[in-house]
Amino acid sequence: MTPALDILDRFERLGWKGNDPMSQMLELRREQPTILGELVTLFLDRALPTNTFIDAALDLMDDDTYSQLVGHAWQRVRQGERSRALIEILEGAALQLPSLFHDDWELVLQLSVESHVKFHQPFLQAWRELDEETVLDWCRHFEDFASLAERDRDRAIAILLSRHEPSARKALSLLSTDPDDDVQDLLLVAGYALDDGVLRSLHNEAPHHIRFDSRQWRLMQAQQPEWIREIRDNQASWQPAATNGSAVVMGGVAAHPCGLCHQPLHRLLRIAEPRNLGIACETDLELATCLSCETWEEDILFFRHDRDGRPIPHPSQQRKEAQTSRFPAEPLLEAEAHLFAAPRRWERQDWGASNNRQNLSRVGGAPSWVQTPSYPDCPDCEKPMPFIAQFDSGLPQSDESEWLWGSGGCSYAFWCPDCRISAHFWQCT
Repeated sequence: MTPALDILDRFERLGWKGNDPMSQMLELRREQPTILGELVTLFLDRALPTNTFIDAALDLMDDDTYSQLVGHAWQRVRQGERSRALIEILEGAALQLPSLFHDDWELVLQLSVESHVKFHQPFLQAWRELDEETVLDWCRHFEDFASLAERDRDRAIAILLSRHEPSARKALSLLSTDPDDDVQDLLLVAGYALDDGVLRSLHNEAPHHIRFDSRQWRLMQAQQPEWIREIRDNQASWQPAATNGSAVVMGGVAAHPCGLCHQPLHRLLRIAEPRNLGIACETDLELATCLSCETWEEDILFFRHDRDGRPIPHPSQQRKEAQTSRFPAEPLLEAEAHLFAAPRRWERQDWGASNNRQNLSRVGGAPSWVQTPSYPDCPDCEKPMPFIAQFDSGLPQSDESEWLWGSGGCSYAFWCPDCRISAHFWQCT
């Protein structure tokens, strides 16, 4: 019996009672990492629902093994097979390897429509790889319709989510004629704002993960069980292939106080030459918030930035008398971290699927929303603000405690380059 078969036989007999398939999978990875693909393939053969040790095996799988595995799963679905595990693995591929679906976009359309959550199912992530030939072919379906048939409506949504222009504008104009479509929701899912009839992107496509320094890493790992620590030590969104990268300052306090509680602002990140990361800012840029007040006292905190890129509370959120915060917080641990370009498979990430195994603290790219997409309007120009960074829970504070956004969610940062205003809010479950 192979090691992979042995793990699955034990799991089918015992489940998690008196059994530890996670430790067994990690031992298999240490000794024979390429067999992780065999483990998951055999798991699919038994038509079992995916489990945390299978999810972890997928996170740890090398790119070649992953590509072979999801290719095998895709062919099984194309041949008519359906199971919860197959669909969940392909939903992951929509995030990590959307080029997989190039040979049958009509089937992806069907699977996307079958998903149970309108506009937010994972298969929607696949459309960013929709090829131009298919886009043009689908657009021909629209030419003779004053309103869209159901399947053509789904094609129009896919084209909008592909971010192909001008086809996306054509799809949007057709969708806007249907009163049953919530076009604003579709735009936010696609990461667009509509400014005077022109589509404007609300995020770039070049994410950089944060590589934490040794003290941050020690404290972050100390909060986790042993199996999570091992996964993080070997997972590509935490561990860059090269150790160099842009240095950034994290944690500590900023120069200006919070406009609400009058305590020092808490620095999140100071970035030198942010334009090199796709952020429209010609000066250094310091992102800071008030951990004590963000979302607790105001839904969104806004900051104007001076000529050196330092944040100052927006006048609308400056109080003459200090508010007493319900949740006073220590600043994040001050450290010199680094940014590294996200590996191809991890350019898009799903907050729920990461489950503490993946690094969601990033600059740039598309947001990993905990809830529905939400881009704040700039308080000065009133236009939706582009996303520029997100910070996951579990960051160490100066007193070596662990910072959680609400019940353990994620905080998002936005930037209006015209008004030099940043915004911060968090979401949690």
